[in-house]
Parts: sequence; structure tokens; C-alpha cells
Amino acid sequence: MLNDSTKQNLLDKILNSKEFAYSPIYSHYLKYLVEASIKGRVLKETTIAIEVFSKEADFNPAEDTIVRSHTYSLRKKLERYYFTEGKNDKYRLKIPKGHYEAQFIQSTENFYSPKFFLYYLRTYYQLVIILLLLMVIFTLWLSIRSVQKQLTQFVTLDKNDPIWGEYLQSQLPILIVPGDHFVYNMYWDKFDRVIGVRDVLINSSEEFDSLRTRYPELRLTPPSEPYFPYHSVWSLPPILSLFLNANQKPILRKSSDLNPQILDMYNLIFVGSIKTLYSLRHTMARSHLSFGIAPHRIIYTVPDSSAVPPKIYTTNLHSSGPNEDLVIAVKLPGPVKNSIFIIASYHSLGAPHIVQYLISPEQRAELEKIFLQKYKHIPKYFEILFRVVGIDKTAYTTQILVCNQLEEEK
Repeated sequence: MLNDSTKQNLLDKILNSKEFAYSPIYSHYLKYLVEASIKGRVLKETTIAIEVFSKEADFNPAEDTIVRSHTYSLRKKLERYYFTEGKNDKYRLKIPKGHYEAQFIQSTENFYSPKFFLYYLRTYYQLVIILLLLMVIFTLWLSIRSVQKQLTQFVTLDKNDPIWGEYLQSQLPILIVPGDHFVYNMYWDKFDRVIGVRDVLINSSEEFDSLRTRYPELRLTPPSEPYFPYHSVWSLPPILSLFLNANQKPILRKSSDLNPQILDMYNLIFVGSIKTLYSLRHTMARSHLSFGIAPHRIIYTVPDSSAVPPKIYTTNLHSSGPNEDLVIAVKLPGPVKNSIFIIASYHSLGAPHIVQYLISPEQRAELEKIFLQKYKHIPKYFEILFRVVGIDKTAYTTQILVCNQLEEEK
């Protein structure tokens, strides 16, 4: 026989598990049943309805099934707990069908029976669908790899290319950084579950920590998986094709994993949304271009001219019709004679288009002409601001708003 203290310890372990930690209703109900069992109380459905669910004294079980439905769900939560975190528990808490009594029994039941697996499959069918989709994606990825050599022939540049030359001949490892959105988790009382939240004003760990400090009652937790927007994903194929054709094998790392300490270890290329620059936003301070998130705007401070007010460029919100996007392409000298190339836009239209634009000698002919007229050469380091106009994700016009050489620091 288990003593009351041991029963309480077993209950506390269950209540602190992931299955019950964010379920205050079921935690309270389970605790009530265990305490009643310890005291030897024989519970009735009406008693539970009044004491746990705050029903009136005239509660009619025939008309209101709240106690039975919550008891059924509580049993299922206990099953899930003993299938995961509690699978090695020597004693298990059980609520027999047709009764409202919490019993601690020795662990002898087979919780891995086919019946329970079928139940688990029905309960988590969404996860099963996601896993199947991942398998499909993996299969497609293998197919892409099989024809990769054929695709690379369409992106071929001379290793002395003025824009990409030091990357094509890089002695340092090349790091490609696709920007990932910051998605955090929040417990939602209304549905009694944790949801993922994408907040346009929360774009870094620092901003998230500040939000969590201001609103501790929301029970916010950091993201568990990365989320890559269209900007990042569709900017990668032409860049990867370019490097593979030059026998360079770049490394991929999401932007939320970057820190300033690694900026001197690679020749780095960032592609994606301006909102996902994270640590690299500090690197942008070496340019004359700065950005705002809400509203979307690029501020250009004219170099060597304090008397001229900054120029502000804005862009409208993304829509399914005609769109315009602002894209920054800033190539900066790194701390140890390496290079940091940032190509970022507000919407999904801009960044993938400008990546292709900068890789194609034919498309960037106008840009090279501007550089040659202004500096007599194409600079190694530069800052460019583009306005791209198109429909949905198809660009039609590319306008160069700012085009400057950046000097290498001595």
C-alpha cells in the first residue's frame, strides 16, 4: 500500500509534466480526485459539478455532461502522460470507467498496445500529416540533388567577377545565412493549449525577452522550430548554383543563430527579409542605409553632407495584386579582410529577384554602367537600394534609388 505522502509525490510529478503543466483545468480536477481518494470520500457526479466546475445546487447530470466529458478527457491525458514522460513510473494513477475515484496501481498494464497506438494516431493525425509532408519534401530534395549538376550550368560567372569574385575564389569558408522569422510560443487560455505567434514587432531574442518581462502572465516560451519566409527560400537556388559551379561548398546557418563573434570566420552572405537581420542589423550601421519595421521605410543619410536631410523611401503592404518592394544590397568589409553581403527586402517580391539580378551580367548592366560613370570602376564594397515593382512574386521593373561605393576601413 502507498502512503499518503507517496501518493502526493506521484501526483506532483504528474502535475509538473508537459501534459498537465499548461492545463490548469485538468490539473485542478486531477488534484481534487486524488485528495478526495486520500480522504476516503466517495464522489458523485453532482458533487464534482458543484465543487469543481462551480455548478448550482440544482445541477442535472442528464442535461449537462460537463463532468463526464472532462473525466473522459482526463483519462486520455493520463494515458498520454504514461505513454511519454511517465512510461517508467512504477505506479500509475488510474480513474476507472464509470467511477470518479483516483486509484494508484502498480505498473503492469501494457500501454503500448495496438489499441493505444491507434488512439494516439487519431489524436495526433496533424503531426502524422506533417511527417508525411516532410517525407515528400525529402524525396523532392533527393530528386533536386540528382539533377543539380544540370542546373548549375545556367549560373556561370568568371572567378574574377567584380561583385562575386572574392566569394568564388574564397579561401575562407562561405556562410550563407537565410533569414528566419522569430516565432514564439504562447499559452492560450481560451483553447487550453500552446500556440505559435508571429509578431511583426518581435524580431530578435532581445525583443522577445523584453516582451516576456513585461507580460509574465502570458507564459511565453522561445521558438522550438525555425520558420523561413519566401524571401529566404527562393533566394537560395541561384546562389547555391553559383557556388557549386565554382566548386565552392557553402555552409548554411539560419539568421537567428548568428552572433557577432563569428563574423570574422567566414565570407558571409545573408538573404531574406529585413525583419530577420537579427545580429546583422548592427553591421548595417557601417552603411548609409538604415531601416524601420513599422512602418516599412528605408532612411538614406547622404554621405559627407550633414546639411542635406536624410531621404526616406517607403513601401506599401504586400497584396495579391500590383506590389512594390524596397531591397537593400550592401556589401561590407568584414573584420579580418572578409566580406559580408546582405540582400534583404520587406516583401517576398524583392530579395529573390535582386539575387538573380546581381548574378546575371545581362540584368545588372545598368548598375555596372552607373558605377563606371561614378567611380570609373565597379567597387568591391558598395551599398545599393532598389525599388522592385511587380505582381505577387513576379518582378517587372527594377529601379536603382541609391548606389554608392563603400571604402574599406584601414
